[in-house]
Amino acid sequence: MQKQVWTINKLISWTIEFFKRKNISNPRLSAELLLSHILNFTRMELYLHYDLIPEDIQLKKYRELISKRLENVPIQYLTKEAYFRKLKLFVDERVLIPRPETELLVDEALEKLKKLSLKKKEAKILEIGTGSGAISLSIITEIQKICPEISLEVIATERSAGAVAVAEKNARLILKEEYPGILKIINCNILPENDSEFDNGYFAAFDMVISNPPYIRETDFENLPEEIKEHEPREALIAGSTGTEVYSAILDRMNDYINKETAFIIFETDPVTFGDLKKISESRFENALIEIKNDYNNLERVLLISIY
Repeated sequence: MQKQVWTINKLISWTIEFFKRKNISNPRLSAELLLSHILNFTRMELYLHYDLIPEDIQLKKYRELISKRLENVPIQYLTKEAYFRKLKLFVDERVLIPRPETELLVDEALEKLKKLSLKKKEAKILEIGTGSGAISLSIITEIQKICPEISLEVIATERSAGAVAVAEKNARLILKEEYPGILKIINCNILPENDSEFDNGYFAAFDMVISNPPYIRETDFENLPEEIKEHEPREALIAGSTGTEVYSAILDRMNDYINKETAFIIFETDPVTFGDLKKISESRFENALIEIKNDYNNLERVLLISIY
């Protein structure tokens, strides 16, 4: 019997149909991304070489990834990479996979930094719960191109030691010799405690605080897709019974560290928690401008507090 010849074209077609039968989401995208990863091709290059026959070792690795995809392991964890705005990031099971909606936080941060640059040439930013480092790294790399007249000092905190390791890896890959000069990543819950050096350096100093904290209510966790429930870190998702617990803790801890003259606080939220978060924010900052920005699906996604 003649041995089956598996060209790239045949592999993609077979995998798409197989994933469809197994009810795997985005079957074509899954097939293309996994095979691209194995062959070190772009998705376009797959179709430019559709008659290419991968080596046996490559076919073996591809089959292994297909098996893991059947277990609902997210593609990003299988390929160890995720794309966020203009960045390619290393990711694994220690961090949340960056979402497109979170890019809106960067948009708001860049807009406010341009306004700040009219008043000052240096800005201090605090990101709480940096995860893979996607937000801080995007702000740093993009502000240099759109507003080079302002220099940044960014402090990114993260309570998970595993996530800190991922963020540090991305910082070294993306910032190279600029790390850790422009960005410092600290393993702590919200802010360092009993750290006189940090207190002296950053008391009333931060011009911007930005965070995408856990905001899923405990009762809503089981309603999440299997890929998220089974594989992404629970501690980065679940906030508590109301979904606002971490926001309240952040606002409590950071109050002494924000610039009292002009500061911006930028939170990611969702339609379930944004109403309560808005009330909490209004009670903390009576004279601040509080705005809600919607995402691509017209859902409440970003809460912005402007202190003047």
